[in-house]
Amino acid sequence: MTRNLKISLVISILFVGLIRLTPIWERKPGGLWTLLFFLAIAILFFWLTIKIIKEIFRLIRQRKALTYKLFFPITIMTLFLLDGIYNPMKIDIDKMYGNVIFRACYEGTQNQATFKLRDTGKFDIHWTGVFFADNYYTGNYKMKEDTLFMKFDTKIPNVLDDTLVIKNEYLCRIESDTLVSTFFYVGECKGLN
Repeated sequence: MTRNLKISLVISILFVGLIRLTPIWERKPGGLWTLLFFLAIAILFFWLTIKIIKEIFRLIRQRKALTYKLFFPITIMTLFLLDGIYNPMKIDIDKMYGNVIFRACYEGTQNQATFKLRDTGKFDIHWTGVFFADNYYTGNYKMKEDTLFMKFDTKIPNVLDDTLVIKNEYLCRIESDTLVSTFFYVGECKGLN
C-alpha cells in the first residue's frame, strides 16, 4: 500500500467516522469538545476536497502511464466524501439510544433545546446556546396519562423539573399546585427564533 493511499484512507475514515459518531460525542464529552469536533470535520472536509483536486492534477500529469492503482486514492476519497455528505446508506447511530416517540422544543432568543422521549424509557435534552453553550441532560422517565415523571442522570435544567405535565401542547412544571409553562412546545422545532 502506497503512502498516498494510506493518507487518503486515514483522512477519509476520520471524516466519515466523526460524522457518523456525532450522537455519541455530542453527549460525551459534549460542551466545548463539540465545537472542536465540528472544527475537525470542517478541516477534514477541506483537506479531502483539496487532496481530490491534487489527485486529479496528478492523474492528468501521469496520463501516459496510467494504471488502475493510481485511481484508488481518488476513488476512495470521493466515495467517502460523498458518503459523509449524503449518507446514502442511511446510517443513523442515534437509533441505538432508542426510537423517538415524543418530541418537544424550546426556542429562546439566544438558545434552543430539543426534548426527546425514547421507546427504551430514556429521555435526552440537547440544549445549545450562544458562545458555544452545548449541554446534554439524560435520564429515565415514566409517563402516566399527561404527566411525565423523570429521573435525571445529570443535573436538572433551570426551567424544568422532575415532574412535567403536558397541557395545551406545552410542557408545564408544577409550582405550588399551579402549572407553570416551561416554554417547551410539543412537536418538531419550527425555527421561530
